Amino acid sequence: MVGPDSYPRGVNPLTGLMVDEPDVLSRRPLLIKVSNAPPEVRPQSGIGSADIIVENYAEGGWTRFAAIFYSQDVEHVGSVRSVRLVDMQLAQAFDAIMVFSGGSRGVIDTVRLSPLYPYNTISPQFGYGEPYFVRFPRSGLAFEHTLFTDTSVLREWLVDKNVRGDPDFMLPGMAFVSIVPPNGQAATLAVIDYARTRASWHFDPLSGTYLRWTDNTPHTDALTGQQLAFENVIVISAYHDEIELFPEKYFGEERSLYIELQGEGPVTLLRDGQAFEGRWHRPNEHDMFSLTTTDEKVLPLKPGRTFVQVIRAGFELLVVEP
Repeated sequence: MVGPDSYPRGVNPLTGLMVDEPDVLSRRPLLIKVSNAPPEVRPQSGIGSADIIVENYAEGGWTRFAAIFYSQDVEHVGSVRSVRLVDMQLAQAFDAIMVFSGGSRGVIDTVRLSPLYPYNTISPQFGYGEPYFVRFPRSGLAFEHTLFTDTSVLREWLVDKNVRGDPDFMLPGMAFVSIVPPNGQAATLAVIDYARTRASWHFDPLSGTYLRWTDNTPHTDALTGQQLAFENVIVISAYHDEIELFPEKYFGEERSLYIELQGEGPVTLLRDGQAFEGRWHRPNEHDMFSLTTTDEKVLPLKPGRTFVQVIRAGFELLVVEP
């Protein structure tokens, strides 16, 4: 088993896989906010190369992606969209640089007061335009969905600003093992119905991965044309609430969705065509996510990339078919 308390040199702690160039692991992950709505923004660019993608509610029943790039670089990622409160939790969990385009007044004020600001955030909101963010207009696509970035250029920014390079992943982290754990249930199809979009995962036994459909359409990467495929799909159930931000400053008119990703809660892991029930854990704000079985043993992922679905506790359901 790789992890959760240590990782051999050259092994990516976000995938459990050896990398070709160990030096790539001495740089910080980039957490890039990518649009997933309206449907016209799909297929997005570059997301198939992310080590981890997190999907969660943004607003109005739509979801948004936080794509975490660590072991690979991509020259065209996007479209890049605005930040949400939950992204600060994710950035601290993965010790990532948060990359986004703007945000509401209250969320931006919260970012400015967080330990991520100013040198762990890159955004046009803070004065960074080209070459870090470039517009690629497209007929029929609204202006706000035309902003893209390049991970190599973002990393040049980190060097220019002398931002800390070596990531500081807290332990325990995620565990990985190739052997399929016991006590799984057959899961060749898994479906989550968010308020305004459906995420479906179909297990492909030839590749050993789960293939993504969104709203009953194969979800592809615009750069490669290939359907999104992940070795692991993690479904995290978490508390959601809409909260007021800076009520005295904004007279109670600034509200934003808060998702509690600190603590623990129910989790389902999909891997190798099977579903495993357990608990997710993240005791402190800088801790990585770790998974355990219902009897408190380590719940290992399959070595490879992971897609995380965050759902509302007591609302969305994961429907699994054998």
